[in-house]
Amino acid sequence: MSVNPSDLNRPPTADEARGMAWWNILKPSERAYWLTKAGPTSSVADAWAVFKRHQANPINPSSQVPP
Repeated sequence: MSVNPSDLNRPPTADEARGMAWWNILKPSERAYWLTKAGPTSSVADAWAVFKRHQANPINPSSQVPP
């Protein structure tokens, strides 16, 4: 995901704010889990996107939180 410098001076979108709130409540092990799921060069935004996809289509509903 490329960053447009003009975007740095705007407030976060509602989705971005939810993603930041989600990230801030995670334990370090949970952060590591979602970053790993997002891929080797992932960002917090990538981890948030993977989490949202997982919530929309969980493979195993009992695995909502990493071990």
